[in-house]
Amino acid sequence: MRLEDVKKVAVIGAGTMGPGLAQVFATAGYEVSLYSRTEETLQKALAVIRSNLATFVQQGLLEQTAVPGVLSRISPTRSLEEAGDLADVLIETSAEDREVKRGLYERLDRICPARTIFTSNTSYLNIYELMPERRLPQTVIAHWFAPPHIIPLVEVVKGELTALETVEFVCDLLKKVDRVPSVMEKFVPGFCVNRLLRIIGREVFFLLDNGYMTPEQLDIAVKASIIPRAMVLGFVQRYDFTGLDLSYANLQNPTFEEAPVDNQPRSLKERVERGELGVKSGRGFFDYDDRPLEEVLRERDVALIRVFEQVKDLIYKRI
Repeated sequence: MRLEDVKKVAVIGAGTMGPGLAQVFATAGYEVSLYSRTEETLQKALAVIRSNLATFVQQGLLEQTAVPGVLSRISPTRSLEEAGDLADVLIETSAEDREVKRGLYERLDRICPARTIFTSNTSYLNIYELMPERRLPQTVIAHWFAPPHIIPLVEVVKGELTALETVEFVCDLLKKVDRVPSVMEKFVPGFCVNRLLRIIGREVFFLLDNGYMTPEQLDIAVKASIIPRAMVLGFVQRYDFTGLDLSYANLQNPTFEEAPVDNQPRSLKERVERGELGVKSGRGFFDYDDRPLEEVLRERDVALIRVFEQVKDLIYKRI
């Protein structure tokens, strides 16, 4: 299939990621079928999309006159058959449950045309073990990041039987909708970014649990150093500028105290037990209960838009 042959994109799942995914493709001119089992979820998804589009208009990323066209290209449905019928590309973003996904793939295999490219937004599951075998050459993990209508990265993770043409096609499609694909040559649970975040999280909770830093001071430290530097040097090229000899010597330092593996860090566990779950509950490591959730999310989105607009030219640049 050629890029110009893509007319319809099916987004299976309208929860956390579905609205943003539908928005990206509808904004790019594609007809989008947005599926959920419940009408309530679909209506919430449409409200989120309208709010997102209003933010884009406010930030000058979209003309107000374009909004009705974007919304008209999104067709909400509770029928899996209607969503999958004639789909050229399918994005599955359902619950991270192996049996739920297996059953979903079996149904979609019967519904979708033979040409359909299957992608999954799973964060860690090996969906290649769950997909009907005949679909594997046209299946690839394409893992987006929240909020998907703003964060450009999509991790494209090959399966053993994924055709090279499928990987190239999905990467080209993602670039066409202004995303940044990063290809992993083979599957590993958690892929790239979530594996890095897990290791960083271990150090974050070690520093918090042992009273070395407050959450406020820790965030200031990374915002004023490694995060903006990474936009210039990434994580790997940074070693070239530090010096590989010095980097190697640093790893041999016997006085450096490694954070232990602790999957129940006190600073996290105690907050969860108190119901302090982050922005969705009004409080986490920081307090958000002075504003409606929608306002908090809008403020985050506006700030992220400003950041990515300023640094987008650096993503592919190598010093």
